[in-house]
Order: sequence, then structure tokens, then C-alpha cells
Amino acid sequence: MIRRRKNPKSNNSSSNDNRKKPKKTIDLGYYDEEDDESIDSDLEEEGNIHDGDDDSSSEEETAEVKKVRLAKAYLKKLEAADKESSSEEEEEEDDDHDRISNRLQRERLKREGTLERMVAKSVANDVGAMYQSSTTEGDSYARYFKGHDLTVTCVALQQSTGERALSGSKDGSVIVWDIENQARIEYLIKQPQKKDRNNGNKILSLAMSDDGHYAAVGKQDASVTIYDVRASNTKATTFQGHKGPVTCLAFRMQSHQLFSGSDDRCIRHYSLDDMAYMETLYGHQAGVADIDCYRKERPISVGRDRTARAWKLAEDTHLIFRGGSQVSSADRISVIKDDWFVSGHDDGSLHLWLTDKKKAVASLTQTHGSCSTVGRGITALACLKGSDLVVSGSYDSRLRLWEARTGLTMHDRGIEPIGEIPVPGYINDIAVGPRAKFCVVAVGQEPSLGRWNRVAKAKNRFGIVQLRKHDGTGNSSDVDEGMEVNESGGGSENAQDSDSSNEDSDE
Repeated sequence: MIRRRKNPKSNNSSSNDNRKKPKKTIDLGYYDEEDDESIDSDLEEEGNIHDGDDDSSSEEETAEVKKVRLAKAYLKKLEAADKESSSEEEEEEDDDHDRISNRLQRERLKREGTLERMVAKSVANDVGAMYQSSTTEGDSYARYFKGHDLTVTCVALQQSTGERALSGSKDGSVIVWDIENQARIEYLIKQPQKKDRNNGNKILSLAMSDDGHYAAVGKQDASVTIYDVRASNTKATTFQGHKGPVTCLAFRMQSHQLFSGSDDRCIRHYSLDDMAYMETLYGHQAGVADIDCYRKERPISVGRDRTARAWKLAEDTHLIFRGGSQVSSADRISVIKDDWFVSGHDDGSLHLWLTDKKKAVASLTQTHGSCSTVGRGITALACLKGSDLVVSGSYDSRLRLWEARTGLTMHDRGIEPIGEIPVPGYINDIAVGPRAKFCVVAVGQEPSLGRWNRVAKAKNRFGIVQLRKHDGTGNSSDVDEGMEVNESGGGSENAQDSDSSNEDSDE
């Protein structure tokens, strides 16, 4: 009798069919990069709980259900953070929903680039505690670096993160700096040999896009060279067309649109997405001294013809601002936001402007002191975009801080000093870092565009100056004022930075 063997049934025959497909995560875009790790860990814990349920509850959830679950988890995280940071009295007075809505509204304004931060007073308090308490203690918050043989003429900073900075010099070199580690990374343009040096090699202006993708270099030989920073600092292209030295460069915020100004009285417009020249803007009757641009397609420039001009590219026209017969030529300009800007003049005066008015809203004279009866000219000017903080420099060995008030009424408008920081030498350029944690400065013995004056005891250095104080935990000492969110956006954020020494470094 023959027995037939029965094939044993495999217990894992349907195991592959019952395996779940990996779930796709949906980025709602409501939180900052610093919250990514904590929120992801919370969601992973929730995912482990769901995996341990019965088979009936472990079915794949739809995209809508998952959106709701992630949103609820994020709102719970915001509520917990607000309760920890607020006192018992504030919890009784403030409504939870109002705090959450204000937080979400600030996040939206930040993504759109319209968030207005009121940081001047908190920066003034920190600067006063750091630099004015004693000279020895104050020197530990500023650090200066070697690398350039001749006067440092310009600096540029990656505004989105503040991780990298550029510095250019009269010796023809451009250096890339690591701000976090406070060290020199490499030479974007190496210093030419002494026998090959000429006036055409001088670096007069620098600019870097917000995302740190492109860097633009303006030279004495009227060229604008574009470098792709993400592609190992390779040269992308060189634009010719100016008939004079390129004295200023500026990127439009959150874009790759570039503007260059020159002594030939022209402003040229480029699109780096297409690596193409777009147009030339005519109007200045003398050389263009400086240019800046915010979010709108409306760059604002100043020239030696004693005018400031706001260029409306879409309408192919521009506005002219004149300070009157008593106002001298402006050497520097910085746009606070789309409708407000400040200008620094060669007689030391500082003016606050509104594009709706032809005259300055507020003016200050001899802001950096005077030599005999003539005021020291403002050689550097910068601001934290979308805030009330303005920083200026000259050759009085002082970096001066200002609060620009841009309210709705005349009483709420003006500009006033809030502090100063000792910086020896000619301050030829300034760039303020994100959240006003620090600023970088170009310091030298001579002005950037000539040799008509000299500070013999100064050194040619790239400097990192701290603007915020620590509480020992890596966070800023206090919270910025103006936390309410209004029509133009309002709010502020904590900042953190590391202490530094005053010693020169070859790093």
C-alpha cells in the first residue's frame, strides 16, 4: 500500500501580502527647523502606539486624517511650550487660543518675509552690559581675523542662516569665513602676486544671495563676477558692461535678482536664475555710491548727485528724493523694509526716509562726531531687515547702534542712538546677522574708495562683533519686545551666539 505524502501548508504564504506599506509623512510647514527633531520624535512615539493596536485599528489612515492628527500634535506642543514659558498670572489673563493663533500667524509672516522684529531695545541692553561695563570684558565679545594684506573694503553675509560670510580687500582677494566656528574656510579669489597687482584687481563690493547659492564680486575693472558657492565656489559667469568701477552690489531679498551700481552713473539688473543681463537703469547724474533692495522689485540707490532714487521696475519709472540744499551727498543706504530706508552722508548726517514723502522723516547731524568743524562721514551702514535696528560706522573707532521708529504717526517716527561698540580703524562695511545675534565688519587703515585719509594704528581685519548676551544656556538674555502681531507683522525671537576673544587669528 502506497501512502501519498501531503504537502505541508506554508504558514508564511500570505505574509508578504499582509505587510504594510511604509507610511508617507506630510510636512505641514508650520514649524521651524529647530522644532523638527522634537516634533518628529513625538510623532514617532504616537506611531508606535498605533502599531501596537489591534488589526482593526491598524488600517492605513487617509491623508486627511493624518493631516488632522499631525496638526493636533503640533498644537498640543505649542500649548505645552506656552504654558511652560508663561507665568501663572499670564495664564489667567491670556487666552490659550489667542497665544496659539499669534504663534501661527508669526510663523506665516516669517515664511512670507514680512515678520517685523522689534529688537533694538534688547540689543541696546545687551550691548550696554557687554561692551560698556569695562574695556577688558567688552573686548572678549569681538574678534578680528587676519587674511588680507591691504584694507578690507567690503563684507557679505548669508542672511538666511548666517553660517558663512565673505570679505574683500584692496589686495584683490576674497575670503570665505565660517561664522559658527570663527575660522577661515578658503580663498574665493586668491591674492595676486605683487608684480601682478594693479588697480583693476581691487575688490570694491560684495553680495551674497539669501540662500547662500550665489556670490557676486564687483571690481575696480568694471566687472561683476558670479560664483556658485554650492558648487565648490566655482566661477559661474562674468558680466561686463559697466564703464567704471563697480561700487555697490545688492540682491533682492528671497530671489536671485542682482543689481550693480557704478561710477558710470548706471545701475544694471541681472537674473542669476538665467545667468542673463536684464536691463540698465538710467537717472543718476553722478556716480552711484550704494544700492539696496528688500522684497519688492524696487531697488533704492544713492549717488554723488545728492539724490536717492527708488526704481519701480514694473512701471519703468523711479522716484527721486532730495534732502535740500543743506544735505550733502549720501555714501551709504540701507532698506529697512519696502517703504522705509536710511541714508548715511559724507558730512556725518543720518536720515530716515519714507517712500511716500520727498523729504526725510527724521534727521541727525554729526552722528560720529567731527574733525574741527566738519562731521566725520558715514562709511558703513546696515540694518536688520524688517526690524528697528540700524548700525553705522565711520573712522571714529565706534560702531554705533540706532533705533529706527516707523510708526503710523509723526510722534511714532524717528531715529535715536541706543549704544556704541569700540571698533578701531576705518569701518568700511557692515552686515547684520540673523536675529541681530552678531554683525560682521570690514576694518582697515583707509577708506574703501581711496587713500585721502589714514588711521595709522588700525589693522586690516575682518571682524565678528557679538550683539547679544548669553544667559549661560546658549540663549539670549532676554526676549525681544513688540511680540504682538499687527498689520505689518510683529514679533521677535531669541538669539544665541558664542563668546569670542579680541586676539588676532590666522585661522
